[in-house]
Amino acid sequence: MSTSRALKGLAVATAGAVLTLGGAGLVNAQGTVIVNNAGMDVDVVNVDRATGTVTVTMTNNLGFTVYCETPTPDTANRFGGSVASAPVVEMSAEYYERFQNVKAEMVSITASGSTITMPLWPLEQFLPQGSLGAIAGDAVQLRSQISAANTKSKVDGLFGTTTAFALANGANTTRTITLGPAATQPRGEDKIGFFTICANSTNSAGAQGAGQLYAWSAFEEGWPPPVVIPEEEGTLASGSLGSLGSSGAAPVDPEPPVDEGPPIVDGGDPLDP
Repeated sequence: MSTSRALKGLAVATAGAVLTLGGAGLVNAQGTVIVNNAGMDVDVVNVDRATGTVTVTMTNNLGFTVYCETPTPDTANRFGGSVASAPVVEMSAEYYERFQNVKAEMVSITASGSTITMPLWPLEQFLPQGSLGAIAGDAVQLRSQISAANTKSKVDGLFGTTTAFALANGANTTRTITLGPAATQPRGEDKIGFFTICANSTNSAGAQGAGQLYAWSAFEEGWPPPVVIPEEEGTLASGSLGSLGSSGAAPVDPEPPVDEGPPIVDGGDPLDP
């Protein structure tokens, strides 16, 4: 069972967060996407790699109905949520926190009264540092990283989707997601996560139109991995203290007493015992 929605603070995700999870378009122009709002509880409650299923629960306490559907012009890929490897889900959520509605892979140039749209890569070097070019450039670069991670999810049999669905306020739902087949056996052991985008709406029109969008993520138990703190360098190895006791110092044998003979009285004659 897992409830972890914490992000590890990866720099950014890619402009294709929806694309990366199987969609074919970018978020429309609703405005900002609110990420991991506390009004929705999303949990990955079970991962069964043997049967290839993942069980996810969602409980809506937002105060309104949401319709969970990927906002994309590709009608064949408007699913309700996705399962992929944990880094893919984590970076997708991070994207919506960092790159609100940035179509990072293209840039428009107006010259002589005409506007043309061209791929960003050939132009990136000419854009000033700190401008849209720097922001979009990061997104484009990381898009390739998350795409590669998502491809690995599919190869490892750790990718799957669930159909679109509505969830009323106060209601809960359990979604059982079937993972795709792995290219090799056994199925991958990487930790996985669940990602969904929902609109403040009761139907698909809101998700694809002007409804406020929300994104939620949840992870399999064990993600993020524990932080391993290396042992401090320069410490003494076990047993190196030898016979030293707990006080840290060896006992010192007292020197034997020196026999100085009988005491001397005035006149220099020794006293009889």
